[in-house]
Amino acid sequence: MPNSKLSHGFTLVELLASVIVLIAVGSVVAGIVTSSLRGAKKTTVIEDIRQNGNYTLAQIAKNIEYAKDFNGFSDDGTSYATNCPASFAPTPTPVVNFNFIKVTPFDGNPIVYNCTSVSPFTITANGVSLINTNSVAMIECAFACRQNASTDVPIVKVSFKLKPKNTSGLVEYSTPPILFETSVTIRNYRK
Repeated sequence: MPNSKLSHGFTLVELLASVIVLIAVGSVVAGIVTSSLRGAKKTTVIEDIRQNGNYTLAQIAKNIEYAKDFNGFSDDGTSYATNCPASFAPTPTPVVNFNFIKVTPFDGNPIVYNCTSVSPFTITANGVSLINTNSVAMIECAFACRQNASTDVPIVKVSFKLKPKNTSGLVEYSTPPILFETSVTIRNYRK
């Protein structure tokens, strides 16, 4: 009679060893896939912040630079000053930040840009947010002005910081705030 033990299949030890190998390989593959997906999500989050910031900065800079009239800066949105605080070399005075800036483009409809100073922080043009507040949060925003003499053209500085809105604590949302800033010279100042 032939040995029947050898013709019946695998032993329990062989099955357990193969299951352990499959679990180990599966865990490594799952870790790689999860890491790749998190990296892709973080890239998407950063790209969303950059798109929002660059669009907002470009719109504001273009409208200020090519405005027909510069109506001025304000802290309260009601009274506007067209001259910046003078800054004289060699020790310039500290830059003064404002919450509002008002310009009139060539279509004649004034645009008031506002850096809101209450939560949720945002930057608006005539009351409409320029950033997607569903995915991006603003943590800082300011308009500043520099002018060496009252006859010089003001240089307007726009700066703000954006970060991901989702604060779930996941790695892909732990991006530090990104600073967006530019300086613009008003081309049609007092012309």
